Amino acid sequence: MAGTNPRSAKESTCPDRRSFIRSLGAASLGLAASGLPALASMEKTQTKTPQARLDPAAPLRIGMIGRTGHTYMVFGELDKIAGARIAAYAFEDGGWQYNCDGTKRGGSYDMDSQRKWVENQSWSSSGPKLYETYQEMLEKEELDLAVACLPYARNAYAAAAAAERGLNILCEKPVAVNFADLDMLESAVKKSNVRLSAMFAMRYGSSFYTIKQAVGRGLVGKPCMGRAQKSYKFGQERPWFYRHREIYGSSILWVGIHAIDYIRWIMDLEVRRVSAFHGNLAHRDYPGLQDHGVVSMELEGGASAAVTLDYLRPEQAASHGDDRLRVIGSQGVVERKDIDGKVELIGRGESSRLLELESPKSLLEDFVGELRGKNTHMIGPEEAVRVTRICIAATQAADEGRVVKV
Repeated sequence: MAGTNPRSAKESTCPDRRSFIRSLGAASLGLAASGLPALASMEKTQTKTPQARLDPAAPLRIGMIGRTGHTYMVFGELDKIAGARIAAYAFEDGGWQYNCDGTKRGGSYDMDSQRKWVENQSWSSSGPKLYETYQEMLEKEELDLAVACLPYARNAYAAAAAAERGLNILCEKPVAVNFADLDMLESAVKKSNVRLSAMFAMRYGSSFYTIKQAVGRGLVGKPCMGRAQKSYKFGQERPWFYRHREIYGSSILWVGIHAIDYIRWIMDLEVRRVSAFHGNLAHRDYPGLQDHGVVSMELEGGASAAVTLDYLRPEQAASHGDDRLRVIGSQGVVERKDIDGKVELIGRGESSRLLELESPKSLLEDFVGELRGKNTHMIGPEEAVRVTRICIAATQAADEGRVVKV
């Protein structure tokens, strides 16, 4: 019927499920009205599993947006999650002047090549509906989870649009590249009372997870200082938008964000002030990025931390990345200091020893588990925004040569 909202029409066909979701929203609003802490403000004090946002017995319908970044973190984990499938896929942002490949929007669009790409994917058997733009997909499809993987400056817009539709969101990092877009996204998420998470994948690596457990068990005493390294190969080329600062954001936001996130998470200390330096000396064909940088952080309680990042790892190196971490405490040191991912602990009065590595669930499995009321997601309700805010502040500090409060 002309003028009918497709989403509203579909909701009427499954009242039990929609009643379930609406009842959860009403419960959350009641909690906030009572003066008790809402889920989004319980980063460090939360001990109980949050109330389910999705019916755990229902299928999980995922809407993918874009093909930029770590989409494999969804594609490779679907079989671990009961009922999960790619229900729809949108490739472009209809509100942007560019397509994701850098061509100007407005002309004919080659959906055939996108369709062929989908047909070659192992998950294509779920028969996803394909759309040129995410705006059309969100208008027509009934979904449970949106995954945003666009060129970095556009993720905030896609995530905010999904939030306005009442969808929970997993977003590629950074979730925004400037404060205005980040504030816009944060407002949309809070207004719709949806759950936002970011692809902070390194929390789920066994070595960093093991260091987190060691620090949490007090094996190094009180955390005093953290030092991390992110070193990547640049490769033969990078996406076109790496030449445009306003789209790329910064290498602090794309590369350094992982280390800034896991230092803050592992030490369990909030960042108070940041200073930074960055530059581009070896990749002048990509003026939008920085091929090296360093970020210094003042943490709460007087602790400190530093992160170095670069795109200067030699192409002949054994691995694409070289990620390291050293946490120094009042009673010892724990660190990942080589590309093998081994974790060494040196405690006061004892010889160094390697810790047995521990492994968590995958990021997607962990996130969906919280949405279904089965566990608490390792990335807290406000952390996607908070960590991004720290990285935007660090970028500002590097650009302006000053210390910035966060």
